[in-house]
Amino acid sequence: MKPHDRGDATEARVIAELKERGIPVAIPFSDNQRYDIIVETPAAQLLRVQIKTGRLVDGKIDFHGTSQHTNSTGNTYQKYDGDVDYFLVYTPARDSLHAVGEHEFDTRIQLRVDDPKQADSSINWAEEYEFDERWPLDPVQLS
Repeated sequence: MKPHDRGDATEARVIAELKERGIPVAIPFSDNQRYDIIVETPAAQLLRVQIKTGRLVDGKIDFHGTSQHTNSTGNTYQKYDGDVDYFLVYTPARDSLHAVGEHEFDTRIQLRVDDPKQADSSINWAEEYEFDERWPLDPVQLS
């Protein structure tokens, strides 16, 4: 599947998952925004959300918190830098949905699903970012 088609499929899947949970979703007109959707929390708070496809690699869900664009010199990558509030990461290999705050990492994060060969206190466990465990997102997390 081409990357753009995979991204479209992921967006459709995430929007369907949110609607099945009764979460209001708004889609911006055109694709010129840095966020893919806006979701409304039960407290009527609006959150800008970027949807990403997670890849399962070596027992970790991997995704990048940058956008990729192609120009005459090749691929360029741009950080979101406050343009989104949260990333919703759908991983087809696990049929899982995770919520990661833009403030919780820089440009890349890996969410561990399998035990590592060597324990490390800096591991980001996927279960701590599971969407259903984090929703509704705590407004304090946005500050």
